[in-house]
Amino acid sequence: MDLDVIRKYKDRIRIFLIIYFFSEPCSDSEFLDCCRVLHTEVKIQKLDFLIRNPDYLCFMLLELCGQRDINKLEIKEIVGDIFHSYEPKIRRLEMEKFFFGAYEDIDEVISFLYSVGYIKFKMKRNSILKLTEKSFYITNFADEKMKVYMNDALYLKWYIDRCLLIKKYFGDYSGTQLKNIQYKIDRYRDTTYKEYIQGIEELVQQKYYEMFGESL
Repeated sequence: MDLDVIRKYKDRIRIFLIIYFFSEPCSDSEFLDCCRVLHTEVKIQKLDFLIRNPDYLCFMLLELCGQRDINKLEIKEIVGDIFHSYEPKIRRLEMEKFFFGAYEDIDEVISFLYSVGYIKFKMKRNSILKLTEKSFYITNFADEKMKVYMNDALYLKWYIDRCLLIKKYFGDYSGTQLKNIQYKIDRYRDTTYKEYIQGIEELVQQKYYEMFGESL
């Protein structure tokens, strides 16, 4: 299969699952055939970055270890599994940095998901017609499909597991909060406009060793 075609499929799967798992139940009179909604594209972009860059996810997980209610041994195991599976190399899908961090145009993906009846969307504008918010709705049709195929579609398993992992630790964060955390990482922050954000495997390895006295 053509690599561009494969990439399109991956993008569609990833973005849909982000909207599905990080959305919340809704009852909107404008979208009676929808059951869930995710407000703001910013959150989609920041979550997409974490899925596409397992090393940054690991770094952010290790940063959480400073909180008292975090199970450090669980974090240690998660980060170890990600690195021992070589995910930072084989799962990495680069993103460019724009004015407000990692970003990639998802209009084509959203249009496709809309065309097959999986999502609907709404845009809000202010008094000068500036776009202020996008909301993405999961249709009942898509929800039913997910409930049927979620446990059987093996090609979705990694993406589903990764969404659930990120949701467990960062699901309550807003898009802006995720962006601010990512900006605290020097290599992310110092990347120039429209340059690809480089990996930080060695930083994760160093931090892991300092915390646990073991090498990744």
